[in-house]
Amino acid sequence: MAFNKEDCVSQGVKCLKRVKWILLGLVIVGSIIGIWIWFLFQRAESNIVQIRHGERKILQLRGGVTMTMIYVAPGSFMMGSPSAEIGRDEDGETQHRVTLTKGFWLGETEVTQAQWYNVMGNNPSIYKDPLRPVNNISWFDCQKFIARVNEVVRQQFGCVARLPFEAEWEYAARGGTSTPYFFEGSPKKLSNDGFLKGIFKPDTTGINTYAVYMNNSSNRTQEPGKVKANPFGLKNMLGNVMEYCEDWYAEDAYASIQDGQLDPKGPAEGTERVVRGGHYNDDASQLRTAARSHTEHDEWLRTDPQNPKSIWWYSDVKGIGFRVVCEVPETINNK
Repeated sequence: MAFNKEDCVSQGVKCLKRVKWILLGLVIVGSIIGIWIWFLFQRAESNIVQIRHGERKILQLRGGVTMTMIYVAPGSFMMGSPSAEIGRDEDGETQHRVTLTKGFWLGETEVTQAQWYNVMGNNPSIYKDPLRPVNNISWFDCQKFIARVNEVVRQQFGCVARLPFEAEWEYAARGGTSTPYFFEGSPKKLSNDGFLKGIFKPDTTGINTYAVYMNNSSNRTQEPGKVKANPFGLKNMLGNVMEYCEDWYAEDAYASIQDGQLDPKGPAEGTERVVRGGHYNDDASQLRTAARSHTEHDEWLRTDPQNPKSIWWYSDVKGIGFRVVCEVPETINNK
């Protein structure tokens, strides 16, 4: 068969045209797929609730009683205290970096007597005042309150309430600071303890505006509105009443936490629970943000006339309360 140059050129042109149309088709199909993926992404984004750090939200209880919650975004911080901090517990406050991967809602104040009565129908507090924190309660009492309030928490916040873990509590209490207190001052200058404190009185200028403690409490709890909030907008994180945490207590708990650990929790079991923050009759040195304490089960049950003694009987504990935390679900965009 004779070679025809013109036929060869013609076939080449046809081939190039086919390639051109194939490429154009691929571009069109790719564009359609890209638009569809973008649409799906935008739709998914619209289902994610945007919450910003420091945002406030009101939990509506019955009869017009409310609970203000403040959003605390995820983050990293140094938990514990540096070796040079005055008053530190060398065994219990080993400093280590912690990262909290999930944001959470936290009560602006401790649960008040009005909020407790609204949910529980009683008020066990010694110093009666609807606006003061509920006290004279046990860790188990707190669990009963949380179980009852969770119905409205799920409906209004889409999450489940609980007590804060110790790491969450300290992160929130510090409010982004790394000093002994979230306000200016050192334990040495603020404390009543010391050889010369009978002559040189402690500096109370700053602490009086942020904490209810030995020097300004009149030996009883006070309304949260009497003090200013910390940098995260939370009141009474230090002083007024100690606050229960979810964790079991162990003095050496920090020793098992690796530096940089994510969302640490306390021991799997124990005999006492963690309490933090100090109370209205504590010295300023006991209100350090890193200071740790725990329940004293046997001591706090001493006046219980029942035999056997009840886990609900904590009548000697006038300076302890709690605040509610609500961990946000995965569908929340934490900022």
